[in-house]
Amino acid sequence: MEKYISKKEKASYGFAAVGSYMVAGITQSYLMYFFTDILIIPSSFVMMLMIVARVWDAANDPIMGVIVDRTNTKYGKMRPYVLAGSFLMLVTTVVLFMPLTGASKTFKMIFAAVSYIIFGMAYTLTDVPAMGLMSVATPNSDERASLLSFYVTVGSVGSLLPVGLLTVFQSFIPEKYVYFAMSIFVGIITSSAYLVLFKNSKERFSTHTEKIAVRDMIKAACKNKPMMMALLMSMTASPRYLIMPAALYIATYVINIPGLNSGTILLLLYLVVGSGMFAGILLTPVAYKKLGYKATCVIAALTGGISLTAAFFLGKINIYFALPFMTIGGIALGSYNVLPYPMVGDSLDYLEWKTGERMEGVCFSLNSFVTKFNNAVGFIGLSAALTLFGFVEPSAAGVPSVQSASTVTGLFSLVTVIPGLGFLLSLIPICFYKFSGIEKEKILSELAVKRKAVQNGV
Repeated sequence: MEKYISKKEKASYGFAAVGSYMVAGITQSYLMYFFTDILIIPSSFVMMLMIVARVWDAANDPIMGVIVDRTNTKYGKMRPYVLAGSFLMLVTTVVLFMPLTGASKTFKMIFAAVSYIIFGMAYTLTDVPAMGLMSVATPNSDERASLLSFYVTVGSVGSLLPVGLLTVFQSFIPEKYVYFAMSIFVGIITSSAYLVLFKNSKERFSTHTEKIAVRDMIKAACKNKPMMMALLMSMTASPRYLIMPAALYIATYVINIPGLNSGTILLLLYLVVGSGMFAGILLTPVAYKKLGYKATCVIAALTGGISLTAAFFLGKINIYFALPFMTIGGIALGSYNVLPYPMVGDSLDYLEWKTGERMEGVCFSLNSFVTKFNNAVGFIGLSAALTLFGFVEPSAAGVPSVQSASTVTGLFSLVTVIPGLGFLLSLIPICFYKFSGIEKEKILSELAVKRKAVQNGV
């Protein structure tokens, strides 16, 4: 099939992925710790904030998807929002990590709530169109899947960069200002990346020009059964999102290496898990091209479930025994980072075959919502776990408190057995994923005939 995407355009998507995932990485890895240990905001309030923000996102993402699908400008449907979002992401990311030195606890709580909700809206405004943009970058389904995998692969590397940044910034900036400095650095990169994507990307095809009622758009998207199973798979495995926000607590309170600060220990921990994750990211596209999405999902789920559960019990004997199994579990993490995106992109062909419409904006907004739901599980789950496990909050910014043995064990479960059980639970929706093999080939063949008929005016 004909190729449409140039190397320059593909590189622009890669740069945007690095920026997007760096912002996600800095918030997933450090925001919870920043709120509780730097701003000294009660973890119970942080948990309520995460719940409220996620409820708003539940409406925010689909609304953005509908807006995108009903947009028609000289720049296309998606690109104008990528341009606007590039500036908003810079401002909201920096504001989110302001240290608020000398402010009262009440002011900090209000400021954190407002800034976090606005940040989430800015991220939605940028991420939903950016993901949808890839679905109209090429009519070649193989090239589209390759682009989506490339985006996630490169982006996953970007999500790990903030870990290295923490160690660097901690070496010359006081603890309470480290995260603010990082947010400026990450915000500038992200803003630049989206500007480059806006300049170099193209929207090459669309399946409709007339406006469709919002209710009909949502109803049509819900007929996309392959997408629904892919999203349910991701949601049932959502406990894996506990690992990033909990990792800094593990580096601070669970793993103690004399002479190393928490940032260095966190970097070592991320190297342990990240090496496996990066292997999973690289191997997954190869696996699903040979085995299909369903078989790849099953292998990843079993790998993550078994290895992370084993890591928990071995870690109770000696923390170092758990590390190789956490690396193996990282392979599943990397695989699940990649799989939902090409699976949703692939499902648009099914939806077009079923309804005549692709609904890129709505479908990718649902995917974005699921990603935010998973992040919410990470943040809210961690907040609840801190209370449940009896976490003792610090009395001063950047000064770790002493934790009980049961609290330490509970914190360790957040990065091992609990995500492992999530992987095993995700096997249920995987069993109902049917868009593969002979059935998929039949649908794509019929769709090609329909497209040709439309082009010929039949």
